[in-house]
Amino acid sequence: MQQICNLLNIHQSLIPVYHPQGNPVERKNRDLKPPLAILVQDKHDCWSEKLPFIRFALNTAKCETTGQTAAFLNFGRELRTPSEVVNDIRVAIQNDNFVPEITPYLKKFAKFSTQIREVVEEQQDSRKFYADKREKLLQHINLENMSL
Repeated sequence: MQQICNLLNIHQSLIPVYHPQGNPVERKNRDLKPPLAILVQDKHDCWSEKLPFIRFALNTAKCETTGQTAAFLNFGRELRTPSEVVNDIRVAIQNDNFVPEITPYLKKFAKFSTQIREVVEEQQDSRKFYADKREKLLQHINLENMSL
């Protein structure tokens, strides 16, 4: 692919989403396979029934980089387990304090969003630094091997 791009004078710029090692679909499949294999065991025809449980587990697991769950980052709150759901959401909305409670909640979420964005950017910069350092080392090693 690189030879074709060079031949046609095309500048190829790979970003993580389109980079083969950063493919989000493959990464999600890699995360999904072990728990699915554990839950399905020998009953290979019922794997689709287990997906909601795995999705809930993945959405409620804390991310190492952000320190938050995927559910919190997407919805601004943690997911409730079936045992925690005691009242219907309509009961919470009908309470008089629903609107006054939402404003501080949104301010808190905006603060968390800013902090999380900063942490993610720092982690990305750190990973890029070490990846570039490793790449330069590998190039140096390859050049030395070629000259021998």
